Amino acid sequence: MNTSPSRQHKYNDDSADAKWIATPNVGIRSRTAILQPVSAMKLVFDGVSLVIVLLTWLLFKYLVKPVKRAFLCSDLSLYHPPPEKKVFPTWLLFVCAIGIPLVVIILSEGVRWYYLIRKKAAKVVYKIQMGSKVIDIPEWLGNLYIVVGVFIFANCCNSFLTNVGKVTVGRLRPHFIPSCFEKYSYKDFCQYPNEWIVNYTCIGESVDFVKDKDGAHDIRQSFPSGHSSSAFCGLIFLALYIHKVWNYRNIGLFPYVMEMLCFALAAYIGITRITDNRHHATDVLSGAILGTVVAIIAFRYMVGSFKRSVLLDLGTGTATD
Repeated sequence: MNTSPSRQHKYNDDSADAKWIATPNVGIRSRTAILQPVSAMKLVFDGVSLVIVLLTWLLFKYLVKPVKRAFLCSDLSLYHPPPEKKVFPTWLLFVCAIGIPLVVIILSEGVRWYYLIRKKAAKVVYKIQMGSKVIDIPEWLGNLYIVVGVFIFANCCNSFLTNVGKVTVGRLRPHFIPSCFEKYSYKDFCQYPNEWIVNYTCIGESVDFVKDKDGAHDIRQSFPSGHSSSAFCGLIFLALYIHKVWNYRNIGLFPYVMEMLCFALAAYIGITRITDNRHHATDVLSGAILGTVVAIIAFRYMVGSFKRSVLLDLGTGTATD
């Protein structure tokens, strides 16, 4: 009896002449399920969902004002000097938390597609149905749409949730009293240490419909840290992507080094918000937890959305991811 590494033999005793039949030794799913077309309406709803999240994020960021919380003038955590400049400005946060992950993901998918071409394993696995017409989508384009789309949507959801927390909690920043009342000394400002200050108006507080940027409303939006949540959301997602994709390449421990750098950079960005006197330590910790949870949920959804390609001749090959 001849055996083959890609096949296994099975005894069939249902017929009159008992015989051995060859069956493919490949782990595959139903081809119908793999090549089932995706309705174009799904792409439309993806875009609508993204727009809804973006609009609600902008609403909470620029229009919804934070609640006004009472405070004790004896709370020394609110007397930190106002920050003169940001160690990690917003534009640099965007580069590190959004730009770098996108570049790494796109380059990784390009390299992966190159190896699939060399192995002649690349094939159409995604189909989009538009009415009665079915459009074939290459594997690399479908995977790139899923990874980049989920990544961008996750960051938008994270920003929305962060701003919801900021306006509903209304926690005062560490430099609240010097920035709000221009009082830099506990003795100059606090006459009744045990009395809660409820009705107050900060110097220069605007009554405009749109919130001031870095103004009297911003100093009441400390929890959670937006820099921290955005950094952890983008960079932890990248670390998970590297762990999933790069570990299949012959590059040793390099993927783990990159994952460590992602976490270190996210942690550093969060720590700078404490040293800048812009956030309390618990603000940064809560932002890190929020961003990490959103990244993990988004990554798991992304992996579940991938289609698996199979060889056309099921008897001569194995499935490839």
